[in-house]
Amino acid sequence: MSTEALVLALSAVLRPTALAALFAILASRDPRRLLTAYLVGGLVFTLAVGTLVVVLLQGLNARTATTSSRPVLDVVLGVAALGYAVAALARWQSPWPLSRGTERPPGEPTWMQRRLQGLTVRGAAGAGVLTHLPGLTYLAALNAIVASAAGAVVDGLVQVAVYNAIWFSTAIVALVLAVHRPQVAREVLERLVAWIRAHRRPITVVFFGALGAYLVVTGTVDLITRA
Repeated sequence: MSTEALVLALSAVLRPTALAALFAILASRDPRRLLTAYLVGGLVFTLAVGTLVVVLLQGLNARTATTSSRPVLDVVLGVAALGYAVAALARWQSPWPLSRGTERPPGEPTWMQRRLQGLTVRGAAGAGVLTHLPGLTYLAALNAIVASAAGAVVDGLVQVAVYNAIWFSTAIVALVLAVHRPQVAREVLERLVAWIRAHRRPITVVFFGALGAYLVVTGTVDLITRA
């Protein structure tokens, strides 16, 4: 598997919205059934998107007999990630009270918890999709997968499957614990959600800043060497 895609998959494991959804589901009356629906709904969607992107990009590269589109896409995604990091940093360091007044009071349910109250199986499947919408990380990983697969569609699809297995690993572990140790699952996720919420902004700035810088540098160097 592409090393770049593997690193990106590991970086996407602890997503705040996904953790909040898992915690809310574990607090429901039927967590095992809802977690199963969450996993199936999310995986079907992300695997479908990944398969479509890999097949289309590999077909494009095969027709044009070139992979020059990959560094260009890396640069575009890198600039977008840097822009998001700068915007997050500006909001974090803003002295205006408005930026602080949007913080959720302690003890108040999160928007995810409110949406997941009285959750149905169909709603859980939808939550699996909503918390795993393809973003910059997934698109960058798919770009790396296409490059490393070197035209082999099967290899690319296997890498997509491995990426998604890692991406959904927290939900998979939560389902296993919900069957055998439900209380442990809730306690662990509660601590993770609390820690990420407390450090959300610095994590966002550092992660997207590092991702953007990496993509811009590697994409630019690749374009220069191909020129």
